[in-house]
Amino acid sequence: MKHRILALILSILLAALPMLACSDSNVNSDESANIETGANPGAETVDAEPDEPTAADTIKERYASTNLNGYVYKVLAIPTDGHFYSQVAAGINEVYAEEINGEIINDAIFNRNASAEALLNMTIEPIWGSNVDTIRTQVHNEVLAGTTEYDTVLNRMDFIGTNMYNGDLLNIKNIGTIDTDDYWWDRNIVDAFTLFGNKLYWLAGDLNIYDDFAAEVIFFNKKLCQDNNMEYPYGEVLAGTWTIDKFYQMAHTAEKDLNGDGKLMVGKDVVGHCEENDHVKHWIYAMGEKSLNIGEDGSLEVCLTNERQIRAIDTLYSYMVDRSMTYTGNSGAFKQDLILFLGTMLGPIGGLRDMESEFGVLPMPKLDEAQEHYGEYISNGWCTAYGIPMTNVHKADQIGIILDAICAFSHETLRYALYDVLFGAKFVRDPESVQMLDIIFESKAYDWAVDFSWGGGFQNCYNGIYDGKQNNFTSQTKSAMKMINKQLEKLMTTIKEMEY
Repeated sequence: MKHRILALILSILLAALPMLACSDSNVNSDESANIETGANPGAETVDAEPDEPTAADTIKERYASTNLNGYVYKVLAIPTDGHFYSQVAAGINEVYAEEINGEIINDAIFNRNASAEALLNMTIEPIWGSNVDTIRTQVHNEVLAGTTEYDTVLNRMDFIGTNMYNGDLLNIKNIGTIDTDDYWWDRNIVDAFTLFGNKLYWLAGDLNIYDDFAAEVIFFNKKLCQDNNMEYPYGEVLAGTWTIDKFYQMAHTAEKDLNGDGKLMVGKDVVGHCEENDHVKHWIYAMGEKSLNIGEDGSLEVCLTNERQIRAIDTLYSYMVDRSMTYTGNSGAFKQDLILFLGTMLGPIGGLRDMESEFGVLPMPKLDEAQEHYGEYISNGWCTAYGIPMTNVHKADQIGIILDAICAFSHETLRYALYDVLFGAKFVRDPESVQMLDIIFESKAYDWAVDFSWGGGFQNCYNGIYDGKQNNFTSQTKSAMKMINKQLEKLMTTIKEMEY
């Protein structure tokens, strides 16, 4: 929860960020905290506890004697304003900034890169791909030809998964200079995508922003809460009692047939709950379930027939279909005060900046209060991740050092800009929502199925109960299992046989 504490401080410093950005690249250095305070004469002096080393401190010590002699580190990357970047801010990417320009994300990336370049004596050079699809194809074709001219590739995670499946990438776990236990790496990705205990082919962390923007969340309309004398759900979330039953109680309370025609329509009446897409899939993860789990032998096991998952499906069908309490809608009707709860990814939050009514951000609710943690599905199609082409096996350790340094310096630059300033002062409008974002980012749920090319069968089973308006999940699962098991067997065999 460290970023909550920093939110207030950094919001005060917001106006000074451009000036700070032009100074030392480690803008959050603990040196600024070494201010001598006035002590009473003769008072007993108590030695202060030394501050814990920052990520920047740690990485500077780790590579104090490392010199890459001007090496040019090249990244094949999604171009500026490609992917979904423009939904956050114009002119940004996750890899490179040409100069300081006063835009928070841009300047954080510039400072991060400058720190890594100075420490290691190297330079960072982006190679912009045409788009996410051509990057995937380019990596595969160039690995086959043995002619890759870049050290790493940054792409959306499901496409990186395709490159892994095609044998294009190195195993991160074989690179001794990357310790995936370091806190600047996304622990949820490491845990979810490491198979057989030692095989991991992509990675994200504080050097990314879209592993956070890809989180499925609930936006709620505060005006509609006030109009219906409902308390904001923040207290329920913090108490661990924010459940699907309470969610739909509020949704039902807010419903209003404004035109009196006897039915509710999005955009004309007030509805309680809208999803932009994939109405059921996201909720499975919110309820602590998954399509696949990693078994004791390190391979994948199908979870579709788990008793608790079936109960989650039945609950969702009861509310969404039987009681007709879930609709398809987007931020347009939400901004018009016609939707109480809007389920979508965090990424489009920039589109709510011009909303007149106040809104808040919430984690998706649990199945029941007995569920230990909240769960926020991460879209593999929105989330970005890094992979290392297998043609670079001869310099994998050096690439690992560079990634390690960039990610560590991102912890006090890009991460702070993203969490504490961009969310805390620019998009999110209240401190309670910043608390909610802390919970959301700590509850990220990744899965080997659904969005990946081999996971279509899972997605159809989930979303089919809403799209087809029939609770045929068990029968659909049974009929799909043959294809699902065949795809998983091929996936597991492919990964087992990978030499790199």
